[in-house]
Amino acid sequence: MTDKQPNNPGDDDILFAAESSKKHPKPSGPPPWKLLIVDDEKDVHNMTTMVLSDYSYKNAGLKFLHAYSGGEAKKMIKEHPDCACILLDVVMETNHAGLEVARFIRQEANNSNIRIILRTGQPGKAPEKSIILDYDINDYKEKTELTSQKLFTSVTTAIRSFEHLTHLEKQKKEIAEKNRRLNEEIARRIVAESNLAKYNKSLEQMIKDKKHRLEEALTSLKTAEEELKQSKEHRFIEDFTSKAAQRLDQPAEAVMNNLTTIEGYRSDMTELIDKYKALLQIIDISKSLRKTSDTNTRIDEINAFRKTTNMDRILERYPEIINNSLQGIGLIVKTAAEIKRFIQATNGSPKPMSVKHTIEKALAEVLTKQTRKIDIHTDFNDIPEIEASPGGVLNAFKAILKNSFQAVGPQGIVSISLDHENGSIVVTISDTGQGISSKDMPRVFDPYFSSQKEDAAGLGLFVAKSVVTGHKGTIEIESTKGEGTTVTITLPSDLPA
Repeated sequence: MTDKQPNNPGDDDILFAAESSKKHPKPSGPPPWKLLIVDDEKDVHNMTTMVLSDYSYKNAGLKFLHAYSGGEAKKMIKEHPDCACILLDVVMETNHAGLEVARFIRQEANNSNIRIILRTGQPGKAPEKSIILDYDINDYKEKTELTSQKLFTSVTTAIRSFEHLTHLEKQKKEIAEKNRRLNEEIARRIVAESNLAKYNKSLEQMIKDKKHRLEEALTSLKTAEEELKQSKEHRFIEDFTSKAAQRLDQPAEAVMNNLTTIEGYRSDMTELIDKYKALLQIIDISKSLRKTSDTNTRIDEINAFRKTTNMDRILERYPEIINNSLQGIGLIVKTAAEIKRFIQATNGSPKPMSVKHTIEKALAEVLTKQTRKIDIHTDFNDIPEIEASPGGVLNAFKAILKNSFQAVGPQGIVSISLDHENGSIVVTISDTGQGISSKDMPRVFDPYFSSQKEDAAGLGLFVAKSVVTGHKGTIEIESTKGEGTTVTITLPSDLPA
């Protein structure tokens, strides 16, 4: 039995709860902190509620929960496990009812977050030291010493401690969830790696088989590329020789026609000369015989023949025909020389050579034939030697430089750069000349094509491309009409000199 009679809540308690809720409307801000008041004295409930009615911590007030016995307290703890603080009386229906509630909270409900402030009006019934140690009590106050300020301080300390514990528990749960997801991911990866290992052996065999087939295909492709390259080189030469043959056929036919005409003229002139000789003989004879009738007849025959042969036309055209014949023969000789130069330019035994020295030599030789002032910019980096035909490469550079110098006007600029990039030697020749039209661009590498003056041979770029492709290189042209042209030559440098 207890030393005090517990107050059993009745209708008055219900009316008090209604009045309390009326005085403390639910705030619209953060949810209030739950404070459980456990005491068998109704006045203690009223006094505590009144003292803490305007309490606020972090913009949140208090929600008061009331229990008048240990049994009610246990029920409240089950219904409100998120209660922040409990003001717990020790002596209620029994001398140790409050301690039994504390034990229930920590051991049965397993709630370590709620802060327990033990209040007692009979200290002797519950020694402070043993209670705090045995029942995990957070604070111990005698009702006589619990003033308004101390009650405020104790509740604030308890709520702050509850807040920290709740936050730590939340972090602990988050870490546990992250660990769970991490373990699941590790398990999935282990399964994936296991499955991957199962496929590795079969995949390795498949790779070996495909590698073997790929090597065979690459060998076949390399052979086909070599055959195609040879075919292109042959077609390149055939294109030149075909056009050269056409170039030779035209003057040859003209020469033959002219010579046939000359032969006819020669025959007519010979006959005319014979008739004149006969006339002279007749004149001589007529002088001795004094017979003029025969003389007149011969003279008429000669005049008739002269009219038939149109001797004046013969004498007029004879020099022109001879000149045309000479030009045709000259063109044949020139074309034969061009073929000879082409063969010399594109052939030659490869030997160690310096691209830099070769382009400097080509520049010097082309400049000796220039009378205009041309601004030349050079940028030559150190380039390794390669195995190539010095004469062929020299002729290619000379042909491109000659075109650049012809294209620029007075005060023109020609830029030459030399560099080594990705295993290749790159020569760039740019000019600020008249450029090449889009219509002429597809034909710039054709033999005998020239966008310059009409008497140009049109073999420069053709020879340059023949040399470059013969050395397994490339030649590209970019040009804008009226702005200039850039020629880029790339030669492989993977064959050491």
